[in-house]
Order: sequence, then C-alpha cells, then structure tokens
Amino acid sequence: MNDSMNELPNKMRVIFADDEKPARDKLAYQLSLIATINVVGYASTGKEAVELINAEAPDLVLLDIQMPEISGMDLLSLLDYKPLVIFTTAYDQFAIQAFEQSSTDYLLKPFPLARLKEAIDKANKQYLAGLQSEKTQQAQGYILNDAAPIKRLVSKNGERMILLSPSDLLFIKSSQGNCLAWDGEKNHYLSEKLDLLEQSLASSQFVRIHRSYLINVDKVKEIQRWFNGKLMVIMNDKDKTELSTSRAGADKLKQLLGL
Repeated sequence: MNDSMNELPNKMRVIFADDEKPARDKLAYQLSLIATINVVGYASTGKEAVELINAEAPDLVLLDIQMPEISGMDLLSLLDYKPLVIFTTAYDQFAIQAFEQSSTDYLLKPFPLARLKEAIDKANKQYLAGLQSEKTQQAQGYILNDAAPIKRLVSKNGERMILLSPSDLLFIKSSQGNCLAWDGEKNHYLSEKLDLLEQSLASSQFVRIHRSYLINVDKVKEIQRWFNGKLMVIMNDKDKTELSTSRAGADKLKQLLGL
C-alpha cells in the first residue's frame, strides 16, 4: 500500500434498514464484527431510511427491499445523493432490478457473516477507490485551495452551451456523480465537481452545508433549528426548497452569518 492510500480514512460510515427487529439485531451484531466500518444509524421503515440517509450522508447503506411505506428499491430515488448500496432480502426475484440500480451486492437472507464480509469488502474497495481518485485530482491541481473565482458557469446540453451567473443560482447539488445547478425553475448540468465549485465560489457567498449541497447564502429565505445540531435551510424560490445541513455544514453557515 502506498503512502497516499495510508492517508485515506479506513472506515466507511454505514446505515442499515430492515423492518424486522430480529433481522436488525442480527445484522447489527454481524456489522459490529467488521472492523472496516462505522455504523452511524439504522431505520425500520423506508421513510425513516430516507430521512436518516439524507441527514447522515453515509458512505454505504444496507437496505432490505420489502419495507413499510417505501421499499428499499423505491427510496433510492428520494435520496439527495447516491451512496454505495447493498440490498438484503429473503427474495431472489429482485436481483436483476437491484443490479440495474448499480448496487454493490445483493445478499439473500439468511446470509452468514462470511458472505456479509465479502460484500462489505467489495464496497470498501469502491469507497477507497473513490477517495483515491479525489486525492489524485487534488495532486494534479484539479481542486485548488487558491482556485480562481468563477464569474460564470457553463452548462452543456448537446450542442448548446448555457452561461450561468453564480449570483442567479440558489444552490448546486451533487447527485449520482453529477452536479446540478438550480436557478429556481430548472436544473442545469455542470461538468465540475462539487469540491472544485466549493473553492471557486467561496467569494460569491456560496457555502457547503452538506456533502451534497452548495448554497447561495443570498438566496436563503429562512433558517430553522433542526435535530442533532443541524439546520433546515429554506431557499427563496417558489417551492421554498428545504435543504438539511450536516452538523459541520451548520457550523459553517452559522460562522458565515454570525449566528
């Protein structure tokens, strides 16, 4: 292992969801025996899973497919970003659909600890590869602390190139590896990564409130206290879009606004 890999975090943040308590208890115990992960929470329904995953932004989620309110398959479209996913289920008929969702693995209950470790190891390799890719980009100067301020952004749509002024944007979100800029009416695809945009838009009153969100503070309508030291940010668009901060994001926003 090279030096750069040694510097990478070695524990994935994990959330799991299952509607059956015996299954949750067994999985919690199995996960406690795996040293490469850090379990940060669990959910017993699909709705709870969506709220928890969006709030905690874990690196990996283990999802039962058949759950009350929202199924494990359906809830993925409701997430603010796409984490690594391992499906856990007692039914094999969902396997093709699971892999169409780009899941890392598909575990049929009851699965032994060895099979769970195999799936976690596969997810861990993907996780570390993603971190290493970010570090390589940084080393090549792709993400710079002294990045030049961006005066305009370019959204490419086929043969068209739309010029966007940062001051007109409400927020930029990272979703499934893409960046989308919201102008209050529609999203515009951006080729830049959120890390680069965070650095370059810092002088334009943009702040990173969450791993997946970069907001224009001048477009914030209201801020509400949320749970676990987080904040709920309500944007000044017709839908009054609500964005939850992370704890670190809440601290950044408070510091910027002097709250």
